[in-house]
Amino acid sequence: MIIQKIEVSGVEEIEQRLGAFKSKAPLVVSRAINRAVSNIRKNMGKEVPQRYYVSSGTVRGTIRTVNASKSSLSGAVVSSGSPIALSKFKVSPKRGVKRTKKGFSPGVYSAGVEKSGGLKPLSGDPKAFIADMKSGHTGVWNRVSSKRLPIKQLYGPSVPQMAKNEEIMEKINKEAGETLEKRINAEVNNILRKG
Repeated sequence: MIIQKIEVSGVEEIEQRLGAFKSKAPLVVSRAINRAVSNIRKNMGKEVPQRYYVSSGTVRGTIRTVNASKSSLSGAVVSSGSPIALSKFKVSPKRGVKRTKKGFSPGVYSAGVEKSGGLKPLSGDPKAFIADMKSGHTGVWNRVSSKRLPIKQLYGPSVPQMAKNEEIMEKINKEAGETLEKRINAEVNNILRKG
């Protein structure tokens, strides 16, 4: 699980800027926090798939947001989820193993999780293979021993593990901070203009 909390320090400074309208400071802060929360959610869904072979829908499906209110001046973005089946990342070829005159085809599958690493052969003994289950799920599997059964499914990282990537976090936090600051300024100016 990964939790990104958004809070504002220095509400007194916002109250000073608002002057006669200082009672509206909690409204300013909660609106700005909620915009930053929305920004983090959007960027997680964008940044993780740019770096990993995973869809933005898969990433967004793990995210829950907690919005701020005038009485609770903090927001959060929570991503929780289990490791994702390796078949949901990039696997080549995507077809199941077939017996041919020359043996089994393909001889070796390749898989990639992080785009910068490309595809790596799933070599090992016994070899990994792709198979469809009765449920309709296509997975990448490995035999536990030389016997036909049991088999175990291979997994990649979970969305929270991918989102914790240092460069992703840095970019997300930077943009969230900028959004928060911009929204506070915009909300303060709005109130001072409208009264």
